[in-house]
Amino acid sequence: RVDETVEAAEPAEAAASATEEAEAKAEPAPAEAKADAGTETTTAAPEAKEAKPAAAKAKTAKVVVKPKRQGKVVGFIDLSKIQTGEPKKSQSRRLRSRDDVVPDVQPTMRHDPRKALMRGDRGSRDVLSASQLREREAGRFLRRGRQQQTGGGRGRSGGRGRSRDMSSPGSPYAGSEVKIEEPITVKKLAETLSVKGNEMLQAAWGMLGFGKVNINSHLDEDTATLLANEFEVELHIIKIVEAEEALIEDLKATRSAIEEEHLEVRSPTVAFLGHVDHGKTTLIDKIRASAVAEGEDGGITQHIGAYRVTTDKGHDLTIVDTPGHAAFTNMRARGAKAVDVVVLVVAADAGVQPQTEEALNHARVAKSPIVVALTKIDRPEANPQKAQEQLAGLNLIPEAWGGETAMIPVSGITGEGIQDLLERVFLESEILELSCHADGPASGVVLEAEVEQGKGIVAHVLVQDGTLKRGDVILAGEGYGKVRSLTNDRGKVVETAGPSVPVEVSGLSALPGIGEAFHVVKNLASAKEVAEERSRKTRAQMLAESSQQKGAAFLETVTGPKVEEVNVIIRTDVQGSAEVLKQSVMDLAHTEVRPKVIQSGVGAVTENDVLLASTSDALVIAFRVGVNAKARQAAERDGVEIRSYNVLYSVLDDLRDVMEGRLAPEVREEIAGHAEIKRVFKSSKFGSIAGCAVLDGTIARDHRVRLMRDDTVVWTGGLASIRREKDETKEVREGFECGILLKGYNDIREGDVIESFKVTEIKRTLEDAS
Repeated sequence: RVDETVEAAEPAEAAASATEEAEAKAEPAPAEAKADAGTETTTAAPEAKEAKPAAAKAKTAKVVVKPKRQGKVVGFIDLSKIQTGEPKKSQSRRLRSRDDVVPDVQPTMRHDPRKALMRGDRGSRDVLSASQLREREAGRFLRRGRQQQTGGGRGRSGGRGRSRDMSSPGSPYAGSEVKIEEPITVKKLAETLSVKGNEMLQAAWGMLGFGKVNINSHLDEDTATLLANEFEVELHIIKIVEAEEALIEDLKATRSAIEEEHLEVRSPTVAFLGHVDHGKTTLIDKIRASAVAEGEDGGITQHIGAYRVTTDKGHDLTIVDTPGHAAFTNMRARGAKAVDVVVLVVAADAGVQPQTEEALNHARVAKSPIVVALTKIDRPEANPQKAQEQLAGLNLIPEAWGGETAMIPVSGITGEGIQDLLERVFLESEILELSCHADGPASGVVLEAEVEQGKGIVAHVLVQDGTLKRGDVILAGEGYGKVRSLTNDRGKVVETAGPSVPVEVSGLSALPGIGEAFHVVKNLASAKEVAEERSRKTRAQMLAESSQQKGAAFLETVTGPKVEEVNVIIRTDVQGSAEVLKQSVMDLAHTEVRPKVIQSGVGAVTENDVLLASTSDALVIAFRVGVNAKARQAAERDGVEIRSYNVLYSVLDDLRDVMEGRLAPEVREEIAGHAEIKRVFKSSKFGSIAGCAVLDGTIARDHRVRLMRDDTVVWTGGLASIRREKDETKEVREGFECGILLKGYNDIREGDVIESFKVTEIKRTLEDAS
């Protein structure tokens, strides 16, 4: 707001009117009045001359600008420099073309959109009046004055007119709710909230730690919500799950349409869990009357196996065999979740072991009934009583002692107790009242997945409801497709697979995750949509984890000690083994050296794997898979090491050796002897030569030495020469004299002591470095 003084406004108007009157009086007279023209002209001229000073005064009239808040004068505006309705010109051209008096209204001119935007009039082509222009110019002046007071403007007065307080960044959406779709990155969140990227990054660093994220890092839901709260914005995250939710609702509707009277009794599915080498596979082998254990490398189950069994009494049973090795924790957990009854296998000669307790916990989490099989009772050292006492300590009380847990002594070699075990399993399943839809779209769980030559991607699934048929459209994790073939556990190709039947399925577009549910859906289009949706979410999660890992690694390189890395590429026969092997390798990480799995996958080693290993100096691990010819040639050409294994133990043992080779050796010093400098000889050719007497031990040519003066080490290095009389010698023992020339050092004095020591490097193990 401005206050115009009378001194500025009124004299300008008076001067303008005076000029108009003078010009009217000075107009020439008509022809018939020429006789009197001279007299009239002479009278009008003085009046016009008197009006000129008034007009000149109007030119220099000024407006006093007074900000209302401050109440003081901050500047003046020269009205002669105000332009109205002209095209944009330079100042000099405007001065030359301007009339002496600024009219209140100018004629309509060509539209200038920039000026229209400045005055807030987007549609009108009319120009502003002189009074409107004066008000606008005064307002601009006031704004410039305020900017100068707050450090705005350019030059010495400051930078741009904005607040310099960066401690509390703000968003124009503060106090409101903003919607954003997944996936969310730091950059996307900043743009959604209309906040500068560096301000959002600073807020993220303050929350997660410096260097943990960058502008392109992905954020999870909780972190994004907290960051939005920092800017006083409530974030509403739109999750991309519409297609999957619609599919699940459709499947539920299909299931509910089937009447309950059409449900049938389902045969039980049983998981055999326990410690490694406690006889699980041998026991299953006896039940199946096959020779599975002999085919396993090292006699140890390496992945989940599922088998369909028909007992002597005609009962059907599905058995799931899980690995007992410590590394296969996730597989045991999946096996427990996919079954109805758990058989906990405990060797009577070994008792409860670490994986026994772990398997018991998995069964309890899955809320599955537990039957204990005490194996190896045919051995002389078997002690079932001791094993039962140990199990009672885990709150598994035998029925014989008044508890609720059945403990059946069995032998996988003689077959003793197996019928009793099976009868108890069927009794537990009857109590559960298992039922299923025999017909309709199938659903179940993925037990294993792999890439087979000639078949492509193959998934081992367990049908839990409905019937799976060849030609069905199946969706499993991020994989989908039409079922091309079905193969049962005996290797026979079948057309259908009903409830509780394990079967091998081919035709998927991608490897499904182990433990993923599978469903038969109506068409490929809906299956593809859901699979791609899941894939996007997986990639977003992986990018978020990768960004955090990179940030943590960068921060560690800046602030922490240097850690050696052993790059590894893993190729396995099945998806489950790839997961287990990757996790087992990462568990070998140490404070000084750690493995880094830069790639893992299923199938034979390819040329691309070798090229990646060559550029990243990586070791290629082929676990129960081959190496194709091109990959082998590339490995020989580029010097890439490919190691093939069939047993998990061997992989971990060899990798541990590789990591230990990267550890810095332990350096040990052993004092060898001391010699005192009795006299110093100067040589123009060699410098200072010490005449010494060996006090104790030995002074050898290949030893390291310290020069000690007044019990202080003044130099450490090696010997250039050691002589006895005039002959070069390798060592001098206690009681003898010699001449010693230090390597690269001449500041020696009489009375100094030379201490000789041997340096030994000892290879360290991961256990020593812990």
